[in-house]
Amino acid sequence: MAEAAGVSRPLVHAYLGDRRGLLDAVQVRIVGRLDTWVGHGLRRALTRRECLQAVVAGSFSFVDAERDAWGVLVASGGLDHPALHGVRGRWSARLVGEERTAELAAQAAVASLVYGVGGWVHRGVDPHDVVTALGKMVLA
Repeated sequence: MAEAAGVSRPLVHAYLGDRRGLLDAVQVRIVGRLDTWVGHGLRRALTRRECLQAVVAGSFSFVDAERDAWGVLVASGGLDHPALHGVRGRWSARLVGEERTAELAAQAAVASLVYGVGGWVHRGVDPHDVVTALGKMVLA
């Protein structure tokens, strides 16, 4: 890896430590890109429904465009990475808005999306169907 990056091995070890450090850095980078995809829509969302649509659309778009990165995240245990927990928490908070009683439903909806989106994209599920299903949990 150091050779491919054009740097020395000691430099890689100084920044990343061992293989676990490298894997952690890769997972953090993938989660950051996912959050960026979702963030574009969330910045424009004004209502809780628009927030839900943004989270679903951004997640679907990211998985569709970056299937290899998503595959690495899933295969490496990255769905349980602390960085992704933080992102899920922020997305859930946006879905709750002022409706504090919806907090548990928002957390469940976001978790369902994160764990289901890869398979849904692969099977060609329409994101609007996911918004409808998750909206029943969050917006009810």
